[in-house]
Amino acid sequence: MKSRWSIAIPVLLSTLLVSSSFSFIHASPEENKSHKVAGPGDYYFVQLQEEPVAVHQTKVTKDNGIQKLKTPEAQTYRDQLKQSRNKYKNWLKGKVKNAKISAEYSTLLHGIAVKADEVNANILSQGPGVKKVVRSKKYLPVMNRSHTIINDLPAWNLGYRGNGIKVGVIDSGIDNNHPFLKDDSLKIPDGFPKVNREEDIQYTSNKVIVAKVYSPDTSATPKAIDSHGTHVAGTIAGVEGYSDPSGTVKSKLSGVAPKAYLGNYNVFPCEDCSAESIHIAKAVEDAVNDGMEVVNMSLGGEATPGFDLLVEVVNAASDAGVSMVIAAGNEGPGAMTIGSPGIAEKAITVGAVTNNHLIGSTIKVKIDGTEKDVLVGVGEPGGKITSKVEAPLAIVSEDSGLGCNPLSGDVKGKVAVVKRGGCTFTDKAKNAQDKGAVGVIIVNNAAGDPASMSVEDMIKIPTLMVSDKDGAWILKGQQVTTVIEPKTPSEVNTDNDSYIANFSSRGPTVNYTLKPDLAAVGVNVYSSVVGGGLQMFNGTSMATPHVAGAVALLKQAHPNWTPQNLKSALVGTARDAKDTKKPVDVGSGIMNVGAALNPVAMLEPASLSFGKVKSKTGEVKIKVSLKNTTNQTQVYMIQSDQKKAVKISKPLVTLRKGQTTTFEVKAIGKDKNSNTDVQGYITVKTLLGKQLRLPYYYFVE
Repeated sequence: MKSRWSIAIPVLLSTLLVSSSFSFIHASPEENKSHKVAGPGDYYFVQLQEEPVAVHQTKVTKDNGIQKLKTPEAQTYRDQLKQSRNKYKNWLKGKVKNAKISAEYSTLLHGIAVKADEVNANILSQGPGVKKVVRSKKYLPVMNRSHTIINDLPAWNLGYRGNGIKVGVIDSGIDNNHPFLKDDSLKIPDGFPKVNREEDIQYTSNKVIVAKVYSPDTSATPKAIDSHGTHVAGTIAGVEGYSDPSGTVKSKLSGVAPKAYLGNYNVFPCEDCSAESIHIAKAVEDAVNDGMEVVNMSLGGEATPGFDLLVEVVNAASDAGVSMVIAAGNEGPGAMTIGSPGIAEKAITVGAVTNNHLIGSTIKVKIDGTEKDVLVGVGEPGGKITSKVEAPLAIVSEDSGLGCNPLSGDVKGKVAVVKRGGCTFTDKAKNAQDKGAVGVIIVNNAAGDPASMSVEDMIKIPTLMVSDKDGAWILKGQQVTTVIEPKTPSEVNTDNDSYIANFSSRGPTVNYTLKPDLAAVGVNVYSSVVGGGLQMFNGTSMATPHVAGAVALLKQAHPNWTPQNLKSALVGTARDAKDTKKPVDVGSGIMNVGAALNPVAMLEPASLSFGKVKSKTGEVKIKVSLKNTTNQTQVYMIQSDQKKAVKISKPLVTLRKGQTTTFEVKAIGKDKNSNTDVQGYITVKTLLGKQLRLPYYYFVE
C-alpha cells in the first residue's frame, strides 16, 4: 500500500526481477513513520444519482471487457450524464462561493470533484441529483531472484512475456529514459501515446505509452521525481537481460512481464507528497478509458467502514474488465491493518514475503572465544560504516531491550545491541550515539535476512541489522566483541525466502472480510530508480508489481479470462509460506505463476468472506461456482479443513470439459466461542492429486 514503502538500497536481484519503494533510502517500514491518512482535505466528491457508464453498459450489453465502454450507445449515455453534471455545476455557481471543479467522472463513478471550504461543503449535497457527498482522503505510496520464488519461468518457457498487455501504474511516475525501461523493439500501439498536454509527450516512449499527472498544482508534470513508481515499473516490465551497471549484482535482470507496455499515471508528482482520493479515482478512470488491462496501485491510506471512494472505483474498474492489483499495506504485523483501497472485494490484494538474497556486508563477532562472520544490513544515508570499529558489545536491557528511550546503561566506547521494533531505527541509533556508543546492532524481530535501513544522516556511528538467528546467538553470549570494517556491499544468496514480512499488513479487513488474497516477494527487491540506477526496496509496494506482471503474463496466455478468472487462477494455485498458513496473513499463500497458467478448475469467488457469524446459532452460506477448465472430464473432491465449522454441500462433483456447477459453503457458529476468528482452506482436488484451494474467514460474535 502506500503508507510508505520501505527501501533497502541494494538488496534484491539474481536471476531476473525487481521491485520498489520511495525516495532514496527508505529501508524497513517501521523507519517510515506512519503516513496513513494525512488529514482531511478540502476536496469533496459529489456522487450523482445516475449510474456510471460501466454499470449501465453491463446491464444493456453482453460485450465483455472495456470494449463495451467505447460503443456508440455508451457515448450517447455518456452525453446524458454530462447534461446531468452540467445542471449541477450551473446550480453550484450560484450557491457555493469560490467552489472549484477539480475533476469530472462518468466511466466508473458518476459525479464531480469539488474544492470548497468546510462551511460551504455543507451546501454541496443540496444540489440537483445528488446521491452522496464524501470528503476526499489523502493517500501515500506504500525483484531477479524473485523469479524463482514466484515461479514465473514456466510462463517464460512457453513464450509469454506480457507481449501487448498494457499495465497502468498509478504511482509517483515512471522514468521513461531509464535503460531498464527502454525497449526500442516495441511498436507503439495505435492511438498512443496518450497525454493530457502536448508537452508531456516527452515523458513517453515505446514502452511507457501514457504520461498523465493528477495534482492541484497546475505546474506539475508526469515526470518521475520520486523513485517509487519507477521501481514498481521495473518490477512489472523491466527489459529482459539487463546488466546492473554498478556491478553489484552479476546476473542479468528482468521484470516479470518484460514485453508489457506501461502507463504512467502520476498521482505523486513530487518528493514525499500525498495524493487526494479524488485524484487517484480520476487516474483509475483514465486508466480504464485508455485501455489498460491491468492496473498496479502500490499505494494506500487508512481503511474505514462504510463508503470508500477508492474502493468503489476499484471494484467498478474490475467489473469493467480491468484487473486491479493493490498493496495490502506496511502496517503489520497487527490484525486488521489492511489499508484502502486494498480492502476492495474485487481487487487482488497483495502481502509481502521475504526474498532469498540481499545486498549487504559482514562484520566479525567473537563470542566466548568463538568468532564468525555475521551478515548485516547497513543504515542509509546515516549509519554507514566509514572507518574500522573494534569494540565490545553492550546488550541493552532496559525498555525490553528496544532502545527506544534514552539509555541508562554503560555503552560508552561500545557497540550497543538492541532489538528491532517500537520506534524508528534513527531513534535507536541516536539514543546509543548520545550515550557515547561507537556503533549499534539491531536484532531483527522476524525470520529472514537482515534488511538495509533508512537512518537519518545525523547518525554518525555504524547502524547495522543482524538476522533473528544471529541476534539470538549474540544475545546469549557472555564476552562479546566485534570488528566492523568498511566494505563494498555485495549480493549474498540465502535460503531465507518465503517467510511473511514482519511489516506486511494482516487481515481481516475493517469490514471483517478476508484480505490479503495472496503474497509475493516484497523484501530486498532490486529494481530501477530515477536517474538510471538500481536500488533495493522493501514493502508490499514491491510485492504488488510482481503480481501485476504475473497478471500480464496470464492475460497474454488467456486473452478471454476476466479479472475474476485471473484472480481465481492466482489465488487458487498459491503455495504455502514457510512460517504461516493463516489466510489473514498471506491469503491463499505465495503466488505460483507456473501453476496458475493452467489451473484444474476456476473457483468464483476466489476466497470466502462470511463476515460475522453469531456463536451457538449463527450460520452464513455462500455459493461457489466451480468450472472445469481442463480438456477432459474431471472428478473433484471438495473438502474443508474444519468439517464442523465449514460444511460443503457437494463433497464430490463430476464435470465434463468446460462444464460448470455450484456448491454451497456454510459457516457455522455452533461450538465456537464468541470473539473468535475462524479461518482455513477448502481444497478442490482431482483424482490425479492436482488441487486448488479456497481460503475462508469468519468472525464469531
